[in-house]
Amino acid sequence: MKFALFLGNAGKNSGGMEVYEMELVRGLMKIDQRNDYHVYCMFPGGPAKIGPAPPNFTYHVLQPQSQVMSIAMTLPLALRWLRPDAVHSTFVPPLFVPPRMAYTLPCSAVFEHPQMYPFAIRMRLLALCGLGVQKAGAVVCVSQHVREYLMENKGVPADRLPVTPLGVNRGFRPQSSAEIDAVVKNKYGIHSPYYLYSGRWEARKNVVRLVEAFGQFKREDRTGMKLVMTGERNWLGEVVDAKIREHGLEQDVIDVGKSPLGDLPPLYAGATALVFPSLWESFGLPLVEAMKCGTPVISSNLSCIPEVAGDAAVLVNPYETEEIAAAMHRVSVDAPLRSRMQAAGLKRAERYDWNITAAKTLEVYERLASRS
Repeated sequence: MKFALFLGNAGKNSGGMEVYEMELVRGLMKIDQRNDYHVYCMFPGGPAKIGPAPPNFTYHVLQPQSQVMSIAMTLPLALRWLRPDAVHSTFVPPLFVPPRMAYTLPCSAVFEHPQMYPFAIRMRLLALCGLGVQKAGAVVCVSQHVREYLMENKGVPADRLPVTPLGVNRGFRPQSSAEIDAVVKNKYGIHSPYYLYSGRWEARKNVVRLVEAFGQFKREDRTGMKLVMTGERNWLGEVVDAKIREHGLEQDVIDVGKSPLGDLPPLYAGATALVFPSLWESFGLPLVEAMKCGTPVISSNLSCIPEVAGDAAVLVNPYETEEIAAAMHRVSVDAPLRSRMQAAGLKRAERYDWNITAAKTLEVYERLASRS
């Protein structure tokens, strides 16, 4: 059979969705040598970042380099010429949705909390994500939470909603002291204990309340604890900077920028805990990345997070800064708790594997291809 994938992030250096696209294709390359794959990349750097293609995989870079032109014209024409047995759009669908298309909804927050996005981005995502959910033969859900949300709020029937949880890159693992020091101390100059935040600086991630909670925690903390932030600043950067100044945290919040993927495992492993009080996630990849490194997790009790983290995290109401601050204090002083969380997190993370993600996604393609 012949399958086509449209990758809207690979090569963009855009975080979680790019990781998903790259690891999905790599997983399919490992498990499927029978079917033919045509991988259409929006960005020229996509093929190189994914890696060398086996004989049954062919890369295509869409021209011109315009997402509007690609999803409106270039991709539909390419698919019409290719006539694939199934299509998978992993971020945004082509405007002319082909038959037997799978669509991965990147996050249900755009429907539940549209106010968290700037107006132009909100309107674009509502239109494109809505098109994918409405027209796709299968809407690939990265968690049971997304599946239930679409059933209850969008009326999508259960048989169109396969669940394929995400995985964790093999580079995420417990690190030696030398590996941690090479990145944390020698590269970034961090010599104090620290909490880590990993993710974009945007309203959905609750970064402003995170800084407020850290400010409350610091008023009682005597350990010299820092808050290290890694991730793209995005549209909320100036607001977060102002909040840092308001709480007098200029010397205690360390922004290391969007770290290279290879730096993340040592940054996780060196942290006292990951603090990730997001208001809404469809999966929450930093949770399992941290757990895979043996790092305790403080996160929220909303959306998919209890499903993904299970009993391996301290969960709080993310709207209550006092709860976030109290969790920071508890984890910082309770060494037995940290040890229990490390063990539980390592065990929990075993269930998240990109090869499993690829195998479940291939089942979706084959079901779609079997339809007349």
